[in-house]
Parts: sequence; C-alpha cells; structure tokens
Amino acid sequence: MSTKDLKFDPLKTILIITVGFLMVYLVLWKRSGVQHEWLLYVAAFVGLGGFLSGFVADKINWLWMKLTWLLSLIVPNILMSLVFYLILFPFALISRVFGKKDTLHLKNRSDSVFKDYNKDFDPKSFENPW
Repeated sequence: MSTKDLKFDPLKTILIITVGFLMVYLVLWKRSGVQHEWLLYVAAFVGLGGFLSGFVADKINWLWMKLTWLLSLIVPNILMSLVFYLILFPFALISRVFGKKDTLHLKNRSDSVFKDYNKDFDPKSFENPW
C-alpha cells in the first residue's frame, strides 16, 4: 500500500502539528529559560489557519506528507549506517581479532577437501531424512 492510497484527515494533522510546536516551546522554555515566541506564533498560525480554512488545512497536510516522505528516504539510511558502524563493524573486528581462525575452512591447507567420517548408519537413520 503506497502513501497515495492512504487518506489522512487534515484537521488531525493540524492538531498534531500545533500540539508539537507547543510541546517544543514548553520543553525549550523549561530547559533554557529562554522563550522562543516564534514557536507560539507558528502553532497559532497553523492551528487557526487550518481550523478556519479547509484550503489552508489541505495545503499544510500536503506539506506535512511531503516532509514525512522526504524523511522516510533519509532517516532509515542514517539509522542503518549508525547500526552498522557502531554495532556490527566493531563486533566483526573483535571477532576477527579474538575469534577462531578460518572457521569456514576457506584456506585449503590439505591436498583434498574430502573429510572422512567413520560413522555407522543403521536403517533407522534413513526413515526421516529431514
């Protein structure tokens, strides 16, 4: 299902954006003590503009959906890069330094790759081969 198939309610989007700006304002004001009044103005413009005009609500909703689409292209790449370089790559280096050497037997040190297993097979071992 693509995002073109999804229908979003513009008024809910307006409400979420307005509350988001208000929460950012409150968090910044509590932490730094500096009032960022522009956040209140943006919240008021988005809230009142979207509530009073359906056209403005549709345009804000369209911009919001385009922003989420753009972020969906960028954020997963950043997160996967961080996971790779901060978790997997160091683990692989540690494994290579302290791990068992040539666990897959990739370096052929013998004349043959055939391994001799001396095991007795009985008829019961062929009943369920899987």
